[in-house]
Amino acid sequence: MNRIQSYYEQLQFPIKLLFLSSFLIAIGSLFLNPYISTFINIENTIIFTIAQILTYCGGIILSYFPFYVFIKLLAHRKDEPNIVITGIISYIIFIVVLTILSPAKFEPSVYEKIGEIVLLGETTGIYKTGIFGLLGIYLIVTYVYQSTKDSKLFSMISYVDRDTVRFIYSIVGAGVLAFGFSFLWPIVIEYIYKILNFVSTDVNNPMTMFAYGGFDRLMTLFNLDSIVHSEMWFGSLGGTWVDLSGVTFNGDVTIWMAQLNENMNIIGTSDAGRFTSAYYVLNLFAIPAYLIGIYSTFSNKQYLTRNIFVLLLAILISMVSGVLLPIELLMIVTSPILYVFHLFMTSLIFAVLSGLSVYLGFSYTGNLLAANPGNLIDLIFLFRRIALVDKIMIMLLVGAFVFIAYFAMTRLYYGKLALDILNIGNKEEKINDFIERLGGIENVSYISSTPTRIHVQLENREKLNVAGMHQQGVTRIIETKQGFVLSIGSSSYIYQKEVNKKLKTIVKEEQVEVAV
Repeated sequence: MNRIQSYYEQLQFPIKLLFLSSFLIAIGSLFLNPYISTFINIENTIIFTIAQILTYCGGIILSYFPFYVFIKLLAHRKDEPNIVITGIISYIIFIVVLTILSPAKFEPSVYEKIGEIVLLGETTGIYKTGIFGLLGIYLIVTYVYQSTKDSKLFSMISYVDRDTVRFIYSIVGAGVLAFGFSFLWPIVIEYIYKILNFVSTDVNNPMTMFAYGGFDRLMTLFNLDSIVHSEMWFGSLGGTWVDLSGVTFNGDVTIWMAQLNENMNIIGTSDAGRFTSAYYVLNLFAIPAYLIGIYSTFSNKQYLTRNIFVLLLAILISMVSGVLLPIELLMIVTSPILYVFHLFMTSLIFAVLSGLSVYLGFSYTGNLLAANPGNLIDLIFLFRRIALVDKIMIMLLVGAFVFIAYFAMTRLYYGKLALDILNIGNKEEKINDFIERLGGIENVSYISSTPTRIHVQLENREKLNVAGMHQQGVTRIIETKQGFVLSIGSSSYIYQKEVNKKLKTIVKEEQVEVAV
């Protein structure tokens, strides 16, 4: 668990960038949403231009999040000033070699839109490799730097220093990795399309939608969701529909938007929206419940008051932006068990809504990177359509159960499971060791916590066992005027709760002795 906490400390900035991207998408989408025009008459082209800029900027930041993580993890090695440059160039080499060695042709959604390579007069698209290409390069570069840390190779040649040797090793490794990817990655793409074809041929089966729900979120985590969304939202795999004039529309979102624009009241009579309806439950109920559950673990009153605005803003962004990724990454680096629960619940929501034939689409503004399915603005205005009222009411009922489940699970994890998830019986031992490393219970004058940190005031600061705390799982210790801040991860709430229980017991015993 301390390894996960260390990653959380390193990845705070990239996660904050994702929240910023969600905020930009929320603001931009608010003005670009076609329903807003029925409520507020906005005819200023400057406002629409600014809104488009915000959504595109937010979408780009969101889409390239693995690259920020890649750079941040490399930059964390402070003793290696050239490792970031080596990593970036190695990744470029990897992409170029992979593109040249992989002549297989796939659907356009498999390739990046930012560039192509022309080889012998033939244009080849650049593969989307999601997090996997960057992960492979990261492992190669860090291995090269670690294995050559004490190497004296090429020391006899004065103009070839160690960093140059490392750079050469890294780009060679990147080329070898690209060679392997040229065989493996087309197979991965084929299997992705096999799964999508399987889903498209059996969309009326709730268990198929159960599988799709988890697959969709995993592909988002792998930064390959644009493949899934392009094919299911806008491709023939997402269904086809012919309007009254004989025009054929392909894709779940395309069909939904076409039906909204029809003069006849046909919206809600078809299955359009089946691949996006679960997002309403996730964004409006699941994520707020998770955030409120985390907020309820703040025992530090100062931080409790300071973060209430952050909580409300995060909930509002979730409801308006329709972006789940920042919250999901927060789950992974702070409470991976909750992320597994989230994957299961996402799949279950897709299955339940499919079984109840509750389907709702969203207003697509033309930018896939900043698409915001399941946002509050759409739901409010869709509720005004009589054909959809019953479906929305059922969805709200499902959402209420999901809210309770997420809140209860979050509280259970932070209150009971975070310290001893396997229930192997060493919880009490860990707590006693923690108290001993604080200098004993008598040395603790005050202790409180935030979701990942413990704030403690000690009678004698010298008694704090720093080395023992690091063995306990504390990744960082900050000394302040008030005391110490211990970064220990999601188990911080349990530790402070148990220590406070023992403090209260001591106070009661002292009161009894005084009374006697």
